[in-house]
Amino acid sequence: MKKINICGKEFDIDCNAFTYLEYKRKFKNNGIFKDFETINNFTNMQILATADLKKKNPNISEVEIIKETSKMMISYLDDYIEAITRIGYICCYTANQNIGEYEDWLKGLARINTNDLWIVEVTEVAVNCFCGQEGISRT
Repeated sequence: MKKINICGKEFDIDCNAFTYLEYKRKFKNNGIFKDFETINNFTNMQILATADLKKKNPNISEVEIIKETSKMMISYLDDYIEAITRIGYICCYTANQNIGEYEDWLKGLARINTNDLWIVEVTEVAVNCFCGQEGISRT
């Protein structure tokens, strides 16, 4: 079990076989591995878009990079936000079944920033649980 901070609130998170089972129950036909893929694809597209912008304009500012990549990634954002929040929720739920339902948990989050550290932390815990890989991180 690990403690993490999500939007200013501290949560215990965990991941085990129960996580997989509850994920399927709570999110019906959505599989946790499909959501891992969504997160990975979004991250890779964002990295490639950033690299392309820097290649085309080596003097581009970080603010402009964020602005431009945000425009490029907007059509993928719904799926990404759903994936990260479902995985975040289910890892919190695995550690503490008293946190309530997914919608209630979401209501308690002040905001979601696609670059928040908790996304990496939760994803690492879940991927390590199912894939047995240590030190996986988003780069």
